[in-house]
Amino acid sequence: MKEGAKIGMRRVSEEVVQVMISSADTGSHGPSYAAFGISYNTWRKIREGQLIRQSVANRLEQRVLSRIGVVN
Repeated sequence: MKEGAKIGMRRVSEEVVQVMISSADTGSHGPSYAAFGISYNTWRKIREGQLIRQSVANRLEQRVLSRIGVVN
């Protein structure tokens, strides 16, 4: 099965990834992934453009977009 065809898996939107990266503390290598409710391993996968569980991606996108006022 091709990577892109895995059922229940998807990539996080580039818009959300950029918001997460831009929220990084100046002294760190990335955002406070704990603040977004994800593990370091999930953050690493997101940053590298890998697939994550669709349910995690959906919750994360909603959480990040609501934080910046795009979604209520």
